[in-house]
Amino acid sequence: MSSVLNRASRNFLWRHPWQLALAIVGIALGVAVVISIDLAMESSLNAFDQAGKAFSGVATHRIIAGDGGLDEKLYRRLRVDEGIQKLSPVVNAYVFVSKQADAGFNLIGIDPFVEKSFQSIWQTRHNENTRAGLLTRLLVEPNTALISEQTASRLGLNIEDDLTIDTDHGERRLKIIGLLSPNNAVSEQVLSRLIITDIATAQEILEMFGRLSSIEVLIDKYQPEAATTSAYTPSLAIAKPVPDRILAYTPSLEIIRKVLPGNALLVEAESQSQAMREMTRAFSINLKALGLLSLLVGMFLIYNTMTFLVMQRRRLIGSLRSIGVTRRQIFKLIIGEALLLAAIGTLIGIVLGIALGQGLLYLISGTINAIYFRIDAASLMVTPLQLGKGALLGITATLLAVLPPAFEATRISPVTVLIRSQLESGIRRLIKIANLISGVFILGGMALALLSGKSIVLGLASIFLLLFGFAMMTPAMTLMFMKLIERIFGRLSGILVRLPARMVSAEISRTGIAIAALMIAVSATIGMDLMISSFRQTVADWLQTSLRADLYVSLPGEKMPDARAEQDQRLKTKLAELQDVKMLSSVLHTNVAIASKSVETENNFTKVSVFELNEKSRPGFIFKHKTDNTLWNRFEQQQTVIVTEPYAYHHNVKVGDKIRLQTDQGSEPFEVIGIYADYSGDQGHLAMSRRNYRHYWPDLGYSGIGVYAKDGVDLQQLENQINKLLTGQQSVQSDQAIYKASMELFEQTFTITETLRWLSAAIAFVGVFSALMALQFERTRQLGILRAIGVTSGQLAVLITGETGLMGLVAGLIAIPVGYIVAYMLIFVIYQRAFGWTMAFHFNPGVIYQGLALALIAATLAGILPALKMAQTKPAEALRSE
Repeated sequence: MSSVLNRASRNFLWRHPWQLALAIVGIALGVAVVISIDLAMESSLNAFDQAGKAFSGVATHRIIAGDGGLDEKLYRRLRVDEGIQKLSPVVNAYVFVSKQADAGFNLIGIDPFVEKSFQSIWQTRHNENTRAGLLTRLLVEPNTALISEQTASRLGLNIEDDLTIDTDHGERRLKIIGLLSPNNAVSEQVLSRLIITDIATAQEILEMFGRLSSIEVLIDKYQPEAATTSAYTPSLAIAKPVPDRILAYTPSLEIIRKVLPGNALLVEAESQSQAMREMTRAFSINLKALGLLSLLVGMFLIYNTMTFLVMQRRRLIGSLRSIGVTRRQIFKLIIGEALLLAAIGTLIGIVLGIALGQGLLYLISGTINAIYFRIDAASLMVTPLQLGKGALLGITATLLAVLPPAFEATRISPVTVLIRSQLESGIRRLIKIANLISGVFILGGMALALLSGKSIVLGLASIFLLLFGFAMMTPAMTLMFMKLIERIFGRLSGILVRLPARMVSAEISRTGIAIAALMIAVSATIGMDLMISSFRQTVADWLQTSLRADLYVSLPGEKMPDARAEQDQRLKTKLAELQDVKMLSSVLHTNVAIASKSVETENNFTKVSVFELNEKSRPGFIFKHKTDNTLWNRFEQQQTVIVTEPYAYHHNVKVGDKIRLQTDQGSEPFEVIGIYADYSGDQGHLAMSRRNYRHYWPDLGYSGIGVYAKDGVDLQQLENQINKLLTGQQSVQSDQAIYKASMELFEQTFTITETLRWLSAAIAFVGVFSALMALQFERTRQLGILRAIGVTSGQLAVLITGETGLMGLVAGLIAIPVGYIVAYMLIFVIYQRAFGWTMAFHFNPGVIYQGLALALIAATLAGILPALKMAQTKPAEALRSE
């Protein structure tokens, strides 16, 4: 019996290639979107991880500092005075190859012989003599460097050639003395953006004299630290063998912590990578939610297709049931077909996802670069785990979508399965039940949003519950709309005008699902558009309020005390002396160690903006609460800070709380006296007066200087005067130029969202097209009767187009209020939880019209081919089986 069933199934599927192809497309697109997002996101973060390992290797810990770096005397003290041997000093910065603005490299200065034990990625497969020779040349020859073979080929360089790079202090020349050979694809990716030099060369080129970027630390967790002979440092053992192996891990760390200055922290090597992943967690969750939305829409398409395959075989299933085929065998048959489609669709989806992931990688890494941290040379990394997750998701989604039609095929008796009217009446009963269940989903979604605290995942789950609830309600609402339309137009016109509405209602088992899928895609589009337009307007208002100066001087690069800070001070003095300048303001963006609240948790860095304000710049702060006239006086005179809204949200900080910051004199409390709006980043930062900052920390100069011109001054002429005072990568821009660049960056960050949203709409389009193609096959005899009684092919095409237009209209009308609910949830639940921002809801009527037009156009376009095919139906062939 099983062979007969399999043969019948195979023959039937081969006779309906269009439906099979559309079902496979739905599965493939849904799986592709999910896999591509996962691959692109993980590849971007992996690029950051591997870049760190380029010089950290197997280091267990890292000593880091805020801006200004570490004093190299700390390294000597740890190694010589304290006897800690496995340390590797590092100087690194980002540089560019001259005349190639897009050729950015991470310049790393290392101690060639000490660093060898850390097994860094840059270390190559050269034999010991060759490698020792290269390391010796790095150490004794000034301005020498190593680059990868791929980089040399790309730049057209050979050994002994000069490489000219641009730093914050102008052009510098390096001699290439050797080429690095990658061991694998990972090391090739990392080495392609590295320049390796001796630490002294890096300090000279970057003008970081006497400073280090970090110190890598290697401590054996299970063995007492043994003394090793250094190349040029005495060996001093500090740890004695102890019975408990774990205890040997503690002494070295404790010694290091005790000698660290206030601006330095000892962190685990993996903690920075984890911190970066946590920083992008909200961004990642939102992207994956958009991918799952595409898969959800694809599930409706799968359900529609499998239901069609069951309906088309209702006579065959009835006959099989009459001759003894059991319900279990029918169920296994339908599930087997679904698994076959899922396997093919998932396989295609994996291939398509890898290709799509390559395109999304550029968008995602660009967004991370713009908002979070720099990523270099990100290439798509495909792992079996990620592909396995995508495959499991695709097969699971298919099985969930096929369960209702599979149970439907087994539930009906051999007699009633042959009657179409019995099917539709059964569907209408299910619609009533679904209508009641939809209320449970909607109420559940609202309750989950209110009671889920700060959870982003549960917040997104509440949106999915709401969407699913409204989708289940869509068939019932469609029937209501069709009755209303039929009553309105039925009295004013003939039967041909009433037919499209009746056709939608009569085939609600097919049309309802297609309308629901289209409604979800359109409502998500409306919701995203309203959220983005509200966010855009909020950011635009914030920028216009915050940009108070006429011109802004940017001073990029590493901030260092002493000479570098003095250069910034001299520049500020020269700007103040310009005849057309009325006043100045300044800001320094730096990092300060924040003291942990308990012994169990380690200190960490937080971003701090150090302001030097005037009466014109102060109104640029938009506070989220009422303030009094004493706020700015307290900000300048007392030990206080103001914090950004995202910082306050993520750290549960309120006005009146105290934040303890680590200084060289110990931790000091700073009272929070204000919370203000800031959309420059989603992690937030503190703001303090320059007077407060200079009391505890060294002068690091400025990151930017605001220039306020006198009334009636020609700003272009003033900008030209300022440009003559600037050097290196310093620049000056007007407030309007900064506003324009900021809004362009805003649009860039939402490019990925737009891309994924249109993919969801494309899947919904395929769903509507699939439903209409299914109706074409099911209505062959009905349409043949219409042709036989005098309906022309043109009238038939108009009927079908009218039906698809009504489907799009209903989907659009339902999507409008649902889209508003989605927008509200995104603005006041998801984005606040994810990024800590609050924004005003800005109504944009254009979004509503666009959403309605999208639904109508998508449905109408999807109906063109079925309409043409149905119009070509020949009455004789259609009625032949009657």
